[in-house]
Amino acid sequence: MRVLLVPELYRPEEASANATLNDAVTWVEQWLRIDDTLHVYWLLPHRGDANYERPDVFADRDRVTLVEADPLMHDSSERYLFTESGYSADQLRELRRRIYDELGYVDVVVDQYRNGRTDLYKWLLHLSGHRADQVNPFDIVVNVHDLMLPFKYPDDGHRFDYHRLLEAVEAVLADGMWFKAKLDRDELPMFARRVMPESLIEEALDRSVLTNSPIDFERFNERYSDEPRVFHVAGSGWEKKRQDVVMAVAELLHEEYGIRTVITSMGGVPEEYAKLPWVRAHSEASRALYEETLATGDITVCATEYDTLARTWFEQAASGQVLVLRDEPWIYDCVPEDYPLVAPVDDLGAKARWVVDNWETAVALNRRLVEHVRQVRSPERAGRVTHDDMVWRVAEKVDRYERPRRPALRRAVEDAEESVALDALDEAGADYTADGDPLLDQEWCGLADLVFSLRLAGYADTGNPGTPVFRRESTGRPAGDGEAARRRSQRR
Repeated sequence: MRVLLVPELYRPEEASANATLNDAVTWVEQWLRIDDTLHVYWLLPHRGDANYERPDVFADRDRVTLVEADPLMHDSSERYLFTESGYSADQLRELRRRIYDELGYVDVVVDQYRNGRTDLYKWLLHLSGHRADQVNPFDIVVNVHDLMLPFKYPDDGHRFDYHRLLEAVEAVLADGMWFKAKLDRDELPMFARRVMPESLIEEALDRSVLTNSPIDFERFNERYSDEPRVFHVAGSGWEKKRQDVVMAVAELLHEEYGIRTVITSMGGVPEEYAKLPWVRAHSEASRALYEETLATGDITVCATEYDTLARTWFEQAASGQVLVLRDEPWIYDCVPEDYPLVAPVDDLGAKARWVVDNWETAVALNRRLVEHVRQVRSPERAGRVTHDDMVWRVAEKVDRYERPRRPALRRAVEDAEESVALDALDEAGADYTADGDPLLDQEWCGLADLVFSLRLAGYADTGNPGTPVFRRESTGRPAGDGEAARRRSQRR
């Protein structure tokens, strides 16, 4: 099975600051662990532009191919407006060069861009040699990271109702949906039914997968101080995060308890906060500095108006920082309903004061929160459900694909070696075609015909880099396996 991942980097200059990419990296780690024949293709900006290295996305491994290309408007000062858009000519050309020119292919595309999916579909169908009467050789699954529901991004003047509705409609009409957050999955039908039949929406939701934005908790050390000394403010300073509220809590804790504050910001730190004598501020903080600071913090507060399974606060909690949360619907996707350290925005200061006054009890409550989040946001679970979803998609397509009717293709596959590369099969087919030319030179044969004919004959892709190599694993593909795989996936 071959998978193309296209994450949105909403912070294009710093790959590690994007929860979108962090989620996908976790999936890849799990997939490589549970499936030794899977190959992953990444479509990402150039490493130098996004500040990452091959090992950061497992592209130092044979079964992971990094396709680097310039995204749409990459050289513009307004590129932040287009991080969710695609696809640039450079991206499409590089997909052809790095995958299809080597007779590679994809079974599943996990696409996080909000726009451009039609162009991607059309391009990959063309590169696959797809014919109108064939089963589509791949599925495009929409990775819904942060659905533009009406209450989100309310002050962004460049977003409007058509844009919001179009995202929901295109997600429903895609081959599949993976939701980062249950809140988005629950809210989508209430929004999309304004323009779509409810039956169509429900059918798409029945096939959807909830990934729950996995966090690798093994990376964090949950150790608590004997008493709180440091308040840690981390992440972005976006307006929705209500930094003014958070810093008001920080000031209260300093005045009443002498607690100091450290800020590790992805962006800049306002001068009014950075100049305070009890604040140590780090602007443009690296991931390494943020992780180093996790061990020094004792308390943190989430005051954001909305989010979709945020990562930073829960990484802080898993590092021994007692987490106080603003009472908003999104938090209950991974926070127990009865978690006591939740308060309305105006009462966050009082709740933080209670934490300090009742430190041992607060630590015990935070431990319970972290254990709950470990279960909900388990990397193993996320890897399993996403992998299962892809497996049944491939099996279902093989089930629907007709066995080769052309004698040349059928005989070439029947006479193939136990292990055969797609280019070798193509060339060997010249022995059976009427004109003596390779199979892919025939108008009736496309790349997908080679792939599916091999699978029907009992071959499986080995997941190697470059031109795919298939190995015979059985005598042939029995009917019905696709639906059986889907039922197994749904039971899990």
